[in-house]
Amino acid sequence: MSGSEEATANGASSDNVVAFKGGDVDVSPSVIDGDGGGDDAKVPLKEESANQDGKSSDDPSCMASAITSTAAPSTNEPERHWDNTHKKVVVHNVLKYIRAKEVEKLTSSWLKGHESLGIVVAKSKKPPKENWAKLTLQEESMVEPFIKLINEGGEGGGAMVNAKGKPMFAKRANEIDDRDNGRKRKERDGDDNSNNGRDNKRPNITKVLTNDEIRDAITPLWRMPYKEQLASKTRELTKKCAMKIVKEIKGKFRTLEQEAKRGHRDKVELYDWVGGKRVIEIEDPVPSPKIFEYRNKCEFTFGYHHVVEKAEEGGDGKKDGGDVGMEGVETPASDAVVKKVPAVGFLPQGWNGGVYPPHCLQNMPDWACSVADIMNDFLPTSPLPPYDSKVHRGFFRTITIRCSLRTRECMVIVLHAPAKGGVGAKEDRSDDYTDVFESEKQRLVDMLTKDALPTPKRDFPEGYVREVNESDGGIKVTSIFFQEYEGLSNPSPEHPVQHVFGKNCIEEKLGKCTFQISPGAFFQTNTAGAEKLYSMVVDRVKEVTNNPKDTLLVDVCCGTGTIGLTLMKEGVVGSLVGVDIAKPAILDARANAEKNGMTTNTTRFVASPAEKVLPDEMKRISQSCPVVAVVDPARDGLHGTVLKTLRMTERIQRIVYVSCNPTGSLCPDAGLLCAPPTKKYPGLPFKVTMAQPCDMFPMTNHCEMVLTLDRMSKEECEGKKDVGK
Repeated sequence: MSGSEEATANGASSDNVVAFKGGDVDVSPSVIDGDGGGDDAKVPLKEESANQDGKSSDDPSCMASAITSTAAPSTNEPERHWDNTHKKVVVHNVLKYIRAKEVEKLTSSWLKGHESLGIVVAKSKKPPKENWAKLTLQEESMVEPFIKLINEGGEGGGAMVNAKGKPMFAKRANEIDDRDNGRKRKERDGDDNSNNGRDNKRPNITKVLTNDEIRDAITPLWRMPYKEQLASKTRELTKKCAMKIVKEIKGKFRTLEQEAKRGHRDKVELYDWVGGKRVIEIEDPVPSPKIFEYRNKCEFTFGYHHVVEKAEEGGDGKKDGGDVGMEGVETPASDAVVKKVPAVGFLPQGWNGGVYPPHCLQNMPDWACSVADIMNDFLPTSPLPPYDSKVHRGFFRTITIRCSLRTRECMVIVLHAPAKGGVGAKEDRSDDYTDVFESEKQRLVDMLTKDALPTPKRDFPEGYVREVNESDGGIKVTSIFFQEYEGLSNPSPEHPVQHVFGKNCIEEKLGKCTFQISPGAFFQTNTAGAEKLYSMVVDRVKEVTNNPKDTLLVDVCCGTGTIGLTLMKEGVVGSLVGVDIAKPAILDARANAEKNGMTTNTTRFVASPAEKVLPDEMKRISQSCPVVAVVDPARDGLHGTVLKTLRMTERIQRIVYVSCNPTGSLCPDAGLLCAPPTKKYPGLPFKVTMAQPCDMFPMTNHCEMVLTLDRMSKEECEGKKDVGK
């Protein structure tokens, strides 16, 4: 996964840079990105997907762009290329189900006959299933005339109407809805003179979470005994996975039935296996071998930890300095002061709640908390501040730590903005940290590598008994990377990194194989759980490989080659073709094949989007060669072209689908693989023969699913014999 490229903007030589080209992305859910960047341990919300009020960026009342604060831009600052909020208008009550590509025609119809206004729409956005559209006009001077046109340009001076005769209305994108009694606008603008009505009864409250509340947000099932967690996940997967897949398949049949009634095609009878009451039976989940402290990768956000300092009685203005940051208090601003201390951690309250240390979370290992402690010792004394994603200023964004207790290796990756300032850099260059960056970087490296990681003080719940695990003691940081990123969200896996200390990768032992893991590569976050998961895949493939040495495995979204190489090592298949979008992962996969005794004659790894190369790769395979497919896609699922190729390649008699999103993308993907053939998706369909969950994330709602799909025969499709399950 590594290779050399140009130095990053901090002036490092090209010898010190590991560059990534090409892009699971690690699919462990990312975290709400508030005072900083993102997080790997699970409060899912992307950096740009919420504004400072915690609302979705698709909410019309929050149409201030996610790359700016909702506060009105200062007139003292010049316009920036990334801030077009002042040119944006939201039009409400457009038709809910209009296609996005038809919005341009719609806006043209609004402007027809009003060309004299000189209004030009530069860009339009219409989210699916929403009744509003957001337009970016060419100039700000066009905004008010356009709003007036929509609101007063209809018959009799009323609002324009949509196709159903309902009135539309328009407003500026950065305008908070006036119907909220102006309260949000006053809070945003800092208007302390308007304390009317219920605002008098609502003092400015700072909520500081207790340890239990942090656990509830990050690991919501922590209070349940583990057997109850598994039972809960089984119920959820039955309702939101198995039943949804059947619904998807039956929906395809209904569509084809309607086409048959119109004479567009022959009638298709519902397949026997789909007609039963419990069509897909969810097996009992395979439990994780480790329930606590199981993660091998953790990602923390740089931000500010909220420390509440109480004022002394007597009102002399002095503070007692008491840190009750973890005591779970709600303190009126008139009685206390909230001090913000630079820190790393999680964001359980979102944008404005501050970061919280990971020490109370039972899924976090000691080594991750140790690195967090070192960072929290470093940050208060550093001139480099945490990154503020609302205004895109600051320096430190996220820190990612990978560790193998089996090889005693630990990697640290620090994501930061350019030292000279990012997208929101101040004009006076007061946030240019070029002069101190190199010295601070070296100071941090020295702190991280001086000794073995110390044993942290943990805040586990009362009565918690730690498992007997591999010891965290004696772990040292063996690799450090810095990654500069100027973008507004998160970098892709192939974004360049600067190697500043130690090895270029870490190694992990999994089953009979050893794998190298580079900074941008995806690897399952529960090593012991991954062994269980891959053992299930081995069993499912072994069932259909009568001649393993002659069988070829097609490994779609192969990552670092973990599944395919495990199958090779177990002797289940004789050769494999792996495809992945991320070049770093493919470079690792090739190195891992060699590391585990495989040759280029039996393994082939291709760095490309699967939809671009899979059709051609399948044509290269000998017609006499038995083929089995394993797919392990990211949360978005498989591309339509990949699904089509799998259906068309009828030599593939079994697909083992490993899904990290079984209640989401797996359902429509399975629906397309199991539906009757159409012009777009030809080939005999598959049927679901086994649905086996594997719990990789105890104490959370997440679960992996191994779905086994077998090719139906022509006779089964025609209903000439019972299919069973």
